[in-house]
Amino acid sequence: MVNKKVNNKTKNLIKIIAVLTLVISLFVSWMLPEKDLLPFVKEVLPQAQSFQKVTSSPLTYEGIVQGEDGKTQRVGYVVIDQAMGYGGPIKMAIGIDLEGKIQNAVIVNYKDTPSFVHMVLNHGYLKQFIGKDITESLNIEKDIDRISGATYSSRGIAEAISQGSHAVARTQFKLDVSDEEVAFKFGVKEISVLLLVILMLIGVVLKSKKLRWVTLIGSLIFIGFKFNTPFSLANVAALLMGNFPSIRENLVWYILLIGMPIITFVVGRNLYCFWLCPFGALQEILSKIGGGSFKCCNKKIETKASKIRYFLVYFALLASILLRSPGFAGYEPYSTLFGLQGFGIEWFILPLVLFPSLLIRRFWCRFFCPGMVFNEFILNLRSLQKIH
Repeated sequence: MVNKKVNNKTKNLIKIIAVLTLVISLFVSWMLPEKDLLPFVKEVLPQAQSFQKVTSSPLTYEGIVQGEDGKTQRVGYVVIDQAMGYGGPIKMAIGIDLEGKIQNAVIVNYKDTPSFVHMVLNHGYLKQFIGKDITESLNIEKDIDRISGATYSSRGIAEAISQGSHAVARTQFKLDVSDEEVAFKFGVKEISVLLLVILMLIGVVLKSKKLRWVTLIGSLIFIGFKFNTPFSLANVAALLMGNFPSIRENLVWYILLIGMPIITFVVGRNLYCFWLCPFGALQEILSKIGGGSFKCCNKKIETKASKIRYFLVYFALLASILLRSPGFAGYEPYSTLFGLQGFGIEWFILPLVLFPSLLIRRFWCRFFCPGMVFNEFILNLRSLQKIH
């Protein structure tokens, strides 16, 4: 009995230290200096010999060269601006010549999901902006081609370049340019996800196994393969770092990251993982095919192995905070499967996760899934609220 009390005290102390470490890491990440911008400024306006800051919001530099007569003359401008991707902001450096044309654009820093950003860069997306006039809207629905599978990153980059170039047009070229108001996006994606959530709630009330399978298969098709927007630990990291995308363009993000946790808290059940998760749906389908009846010979070993997911979540969050990159926390194989955006080892990991699901029901959920940990945390909060 005494040993049990000591063990409980030790566990509670470890939990307190772990939480404090995360909180301290958040403060440290906010205090760390920003990345040196000069290399990026030089890259987008290489003909300039030196740079002088002319405005602070957005940060704008005047590119200068010195002639043979010793007099200096302006050769262009560089503006630094940012906009939200899916997992966090994307900061851009934009070089502009004296004719008001975009000369070059590079990513200075990003907190979006790395696989999405890499996909955008690998497709030469930034080349589209070269030669564009600083008065153009640069809307990905009208003026710029988006990258399929990385729409949020494509849009974030386009918005950052548009905002920055428009600011230079107003402040340095004295042109009457206004940023285009973003329309509220409510299309097939938003309607599909909302309908799935409604079907899920109806199924829960009716205790219908058939409706559960309808929502699971629907989520696999729409949230998974069609739109590639399942819940990710990277989203939680973005929330912790205060990165909130525009609700006008990211309603699905808010449904899954704000709406579903509220539903979980109110209902007192982990509905997302067992009714709406596309990866969970795939695992259940695989277990139906393979039998999914394998049982570990030792229950204690299986219980201890299931603790792996807590350590993975903790260290992924800690690393993403220290690196100031929410996308770093997204270690799940979702993008590799649903968006075909894997790199190297990710393609090796995916079958290692999927094949055991043929033998062990919801293998990923039981041993590795951050979504399970997140929803357990919400349910624990609900239990504490009930006690008080």
